[in-house]
Amino acid sequence: METSTKTLVFTGSYAEASENGICVYSFNQDNGDLTLLHQVSGVKNPTFLNINTETNRLYAIGEVAKDGGKIGEVITFEINPSTGALLELNRVQGSSSSTCHIQRDPEDQYLIVSSYHGGSVGLIALDEHAVASKWLNEQFHEGHRSNAEQQPRAHSAFFSPDGKYVFIQDLGLDKIISYQIDKKDNTLKFHGETLLELGSGPRHLAFHPSGKYAYVINELNSTVKAFRYVSEEGRLEAIQMLSTLPDDFTGESYCAEIAVSEDGLTVYGSNRGHDSIVVFSVDPSTGELTPIQFISTEGGHPRHFSLMPEGKFMVVANRDGDNLVLYTVNPENGMLQFTGKTIEQSKPVCVKPAVFKV
Repeated sequence: METSTKTLVFTGSYAEASENGICVYSFNQDNGDLTLLHQVSGVKNPTFLNINTETNRLYAIGEVAKDGGKIGEVITFEINPSTGALLELNRVQGSSSSTCHIQRDPEDQYLIVSSYHGGSVGLIALDEHAVASKWLNEQFHEGHRSNAEQQPRAHSAFFSPDGKYVFIQDLGLDKIISYQIDKKDNTLKFHGETLLELGSGPRHLAFHPSGKYAYVINELNSTVKAFRYVSEEGRLEAIQMLSTLPDDFTGESYCAEIAVSEDGLTVYGSNRGHDSIVVFSVDPSTGELTPIQFISTEGGHPRHFSLMPEGKFMVVANRDGDNLVLYTVNPENGMLQFTGKTIEQSKPVCVKPAVFKV
C-alpha cells in the first residue's frame, strides 16, 4: 500500500486562554491554498511551536500567572495527520519566567525553552512517548555589556548542524552563548560565547544547509551578521554584517525572523516597522550576502515566516495585520511575489509547516 503525504501548517499567536491561540491548516502544495482544519484554546500566549512529524507531536509554550508574576509552561499535543486535530497530552511547568521560544534537540530527547524576560534557558526531558515530562535545568545569563541597566534577554535556541552545540541568542547582552547538553547530569553546560556589536540585539539564527555558515538577525540595529561555522571547535567566526533595510529608509524598524532556503542560495529576514521581507542572495563559496529584494508583507509587524516544504511558497505571519500572507518563491533567484492570498487570523506570531505520512 502506497503512503501519501499531507502538508499541515501550525500557527501560534498572542491570545488569552479563552481564545483559539493555536490553529492548524492544510496546505495545498500546488496552489498554496490554506484551509483551516482545527483550533485550540486553553493556552495563554502560545507564541512559539515545535513540530515532530516522526512522533506526531506538537510542543507549544504558554504562560501561567503565579505569585503575582508569570511562569512558563510547555504543552504537548498529539497530532492527527489526517484531520489536523490536536489532542492535549500533558503540561509541564518550571520556568522561572514566561518563555518566547522552544526548540527540540536532534535526538528527540530534550526541549529547550528561551526566556526573554527571565534571561534564562531551560532544559526539559521528553519521555519514551515523546511527551514533555520534567523540567531538568535552568541556566541564567548574567551581567551586562554596556551599562548596568542592560538585562540578559535570551531569545532563541538553535542547534549546530552536527547537533553537538546549541546556540542561544541573547538580545540584551549582544552575545550568542553556546552550550552542550550533559546527558549524564541532564544539564546545559556552558561551551563558549560570540560577542556581537553593542546595541545589535541578536534574536534568531539560521544555519546554512552546507553546515559551513550561520546567519544571525539582529533585532535592534536591523542587521544580519554572517558567520563561518568552525565545527571542530563549535565556534562562530564573523564574516560580514549588513543592513536588512533599504538605504533610503529613515523610519523605526526592528528585525524578527531569519531563514535560509533549502538550496542554500537565498537568505530571508523580516523587518517590523518597514514591514517587509528582505531577500539576500548567498555566495556559496564565501557565505557572503547581497540584498536583492525588499517586499511588503501586506500587513504590520511580520513577527515570523516560513518557507513551505518544496520551497515554492512562503507564508508570513503579521501580528498587527492579523493575517497570514502567501508568496511564491522564484526558483531561479529566490525572490518573492505576493499571490494576493491572505488568511485572517488574530495576532499570529509563529507559522510552522510540516509534512506527514498519511
